Amino acid sequence: MKLYKKITIASLVLTAALFLEGYRENRQLEKSYYTIHSNKVTSSKPIKIAQVSDTQFPRLRVSMDKLVNAISNEKPDMIFYTGDTIDRTETIDETDLTLFLKKLTQIAPTFVVSGNHETTHPDYKQWLSIIENSDAILLENEVKQMTVNQDKVNVVGLSNGSTQLPKKELDKIDSSSETLVLAHHPEKMDDYSQHLKTKGFTVFSGHAHGGQIIIPGIGGVLSPDQGFFPDYTDGLYQVEDNHLVVSRGLANSSFPARINNYPHLIFTTISNEKADNS
Repeated sequence: MKLYKKITIASLVLTAALFLEGYRENRQLEKSYYTIHSNKVTSSKPIKIAQVSDTQFPRLRVSMDKLVNAISNEKPDMIFYTGDTIDRTETIDETDLTLFLKKLTQIAPTFVVSGNHETTHPDYKQWLSIIENSDAILLENEVKQMTVNQDKVNVVGLSNGSTQLPKKELDKIDSSSETLVLAHHPEKMDDYSQHLKTKGFTVFSGHAHGGQIIIPGIGGVLSPDQGFFPDYTDGLYQVEDNHLVVSRGLANSSFPARINNYPHLIFTTISNEKADNS
């Protein structure tokens, strides 16, 4: 009986410690920096993208001021908001999404795609209205041509779950220009590769929550739609001729603790110089 009591107490202490650590980590902010080499970038000034993902308002615990200042200080050319801006279990009226979008769009052109939390939210139309009434650019299986530092760029946005563009949008992609894709789901990378005409594109995703609990030397433990020990959870991956950048996200999901898994803000530079991401 004494042994059982000791085991019970130890288990309770360990559980409490893990949740306290998860509580602490949810309020931190980790920044990652990646560089991708591309011959399609001809300007001496590279293209810099800030990626924001999985804020899941109102579950975001990172200070908005801290987050906005971190983005502003890097002076990005574009901001990619890669889905799950809100949480489907919460009321949209109680979120700070409108204010956050206003602050982001004051920094740089901001592109938004939907994630699973938007499209399954009972007030999805209200969310659409919030985005459309902001200065952000909502991409729903669309291609937007941009000029960044004198370079033409194809910015592609895939709605939640989509892996294909309508033909008229697909035909807009200039294969001689850099192609940057916002798509919430990293596990669909092979589908994106099969559909898009051009090679050498970069996909920006979230959704995986870093695998929720990260074991050093092993990686994330569990991710939506990828199951246990998922392939794509965190950082920069090369997939054949293309790249995939996965944010661990900024907020906790319905599971309240992130272990060894700080809220994640990514800055990706596309440059004609050789990359060193070691």
